[in-house]
Amino acid sequence: MRQKWYASMASVALTRESRRSFARRMVLAPLVVWAALLVLAPNILMLVYSLWRAREGVLLRVLNIDNYVAVVTNGVTLMILGRTVVIAVGAALLATVIAYPMAWFVVRRLSKHRLLAVLLVVVPLWISYLVRVYAWKIILGDSGVINSTLMELGLRDEPLSFMLYSRFAVFLTLTYVSIPFVFVASYAALERVPASLLEASADAGASPARAFRTVVWPLSRQGAAIGFALALLLCIGDYLTPAMVGGLEGMMFGSLIVNQFGLTNNWPLGAAMSIILLLLTGALLALVARFSRTEGILD
Repeated sequence: MRQKWYASMASVALTRESRRSFARRMVLAPLVVWAALLVLAPNILMLVYSLWRAREGVLLRVLNIDNYVAVVTNGVTLMILGRTVVIAVGAALLATVIAYPMAWFVVRRLSKHRLLAVLLVVVPLWISYLVRVYAWKIILGDSGVINSTLMELGLRDEPLSFMLYSRFAVFLTLTYVSIPFVFVASYAALERVPASLLEASADAGASPARAFRTVVWPLSRQGAAIGFALALLLCIGDYLTPAMVGGLEGMMFGSLIVNQFGLTNNWPLGAAMSIILLLLTGALLALVARFSRTEGILD
């Protein structure tokens, strides 16, 4: 009798566990479907397109890797890809260098007006991306604020030629639009650092620099890495900024992809470029995740 009772209880426990497991799967089902439709399916379609061929505007559904060979053997395309990586990584890094100290200052030095400071940094995100980029086009133009001021002060007789339609303009604009994203991620990470740890480090005789190096940075570097990753994703695939302020000198890989899908009507080649950029971006993000990993802190 007792064995039957134990078996019955075990059966009830298994039934309850199976119900809980089914309920968890049902909760995750919408997320899985959403990811499959909006992330997995488009990328699979892009991969299939990249293995086809376009000839005189006609799509040939013949599997081949000619598009990938055309990309990796074209010196100009590889040069623009390298330029894109350098500008994107540099802009994301500079945005992190600027935004992280800003977030630290807001968290540690501002208490009464902290919300206002955060809003001032985040407000540009409420404005259209196109408007923000166009504003920099006006600022950096030959008759823009910078060149006009320099000429009125007598410091220049003619406008600075590198200010607009250059790599400098693309780099500066991408850095500006990336700062709010890095700031938000860094602010969220720094705000979670317990003040008691800083007080304990000060009581132990640690200088502010050492306390930051041994306490604050290990606990917040993942937030800074997330902000850097967001900025990198924004910069490396952008085609609007190079088109508006870059010109030919500031052309980036995203512009080439857009041209393949638009002007030249070569979708398979554009898809192959997109897959290559996707893989390269994934590798860069994997490096960021590898070097920002934090273990054994506040387990």
